[in-house]
Amino acid sequence: MAEIRRPFAASGLFYGWIIVGSVFLMTGTAAGLIYAFSTFVIAFEQEFGAGRAEISLIFAVSEFIWFMTGFAAGFVADRFGPRKVGLAGAIIMSLGFAGAAMAPNLSLLYLAYGAGVGIGGGMIYVPAVGLVQRWFKVKRGLASGLAVCGTGVGTLLYPSLATYLNDWLGWRGAHLVMAGCALAICGIASQLLIYHPRDIGLAPDGALPTAETSSTAPLPGLVLIQAAREKHFWLLYIASLLSAAGVFVNYVHLVPYAAESGISGQSAIILVGILGISSTLGRFLLGGLSDRLGHKNMLTVVFAGLSFSMLWWLLVPPNFATLAIYAALFGTLYGGYIAILPVLAMQYFGGRHIVTIVGALYTSWGFGALFGPTIAGAIRDSSGSYAIAILIGAVFMAISALCCMVIREPETRY
Repeated sequence: MAEIRRPFAASGLFYGWIIVGSVFLMTGTAAGLIYAFSTFVIAFEQEFGAGRAEISLIFAVSEFIWFMTGFAAGFVADRFGPRKVGLAGAIIMSLGFAGAAMAPNLSLLYLAYGAGVGIGGGMIYVPAVGLVQRWFKVKRGLASGLAVCGTGVGTLLYPSLATYLNDWLGWRGAHLVMAGCALAICGIASQLLIYHPRDIGLAPDGALPTAETSSTAPLPGLVLIQAAREKHFWLLYIASLLSAAGVFVNYVHLVPYAAESGISGQSAIILVGILGISSTLGRFLLGGLSDRLGHKNMLTVVFAGLSFSMLWWLLVPPNFATLAIYAALFGTLYGGYIAILPVLAMQYFGGRHIVTIVGALYTSWGFGALFGPTIAGAIRDSSGSYAIAILIGAVFMAISALCCMVIREPETRY
């Protein structure tokens, strides 16, 4: 990696921003490709003769495995470095999309999305997001927000690309192209990752190392078992679990909901693009703003706003304009949530095992992704409406806000 570092060191550019750019590309590609799933819901229904709940379960299983794998991948990356883990994830995710393209039945589609896309995506996403926290302290919220902006940009670009490819090549051809994107972009970007700034003779934010930040000094912070003894760990976990259930309902069901409300397919895909644009804005603005106003307080406001936005979705007449307002509001707040959570974890638990701890927190997203979209699909199949599912999502977001409100400041802030 020395031949990569020297030009940036000579130019005076802090390598942490290269880390941010690499994570931007990796998270944007991995998350954007899986969030393009809603593009194929109707095609899967027609191809395999399945109901909305069965198709939703494909995404749910993939996201569940994604975040369960992320926990294990974070543990491995803390010990063996992020580059090998990221490259392996890119290869596995690519094989998953290629396997989906060739799946002759629904069972093998579950396997391809679960074992392939889920495992590969978890190996890419969680270690990369956790890694950024080690490289910054003063500008940690801004850096984290910029890095995970990739997810928002990916959510904007890849569903539109998937729609075009689906129309041009069919859903199977589209998945082969997606396999190539995962391998090329995530695989290359992963090779720019470095475990810690002290590995290139620096401290966080580009400062010169001190006795506390030298390569021989242990990183400050808690190991996972110590973090799990803290009450605020579990309050964050519950908040993430409940909110994730509501978040992933959007990424699976917003497009088919819009189509059932008389909105054209292309306009429905635009709603996903609005989610992507606004969440990118939210990650940048709210992530940076939280550095000034307090990360815990900002996360509380974000969850309360997400609850309000889902009530808007439930109560206003469904047309493109009202759903676009919803997508913009929800996306902005959701983007802030994505940016702030790992920052808060770093602040409370330190950098010693931050990737493992963030991975453990992200398992809550796996459970939320497994149950949220699946239950919403089952409610829609049985009642013919998403109303009850949307209301449950709003209640879950409100409970998440309450969890954040009661979190006390830790004795030691990192």
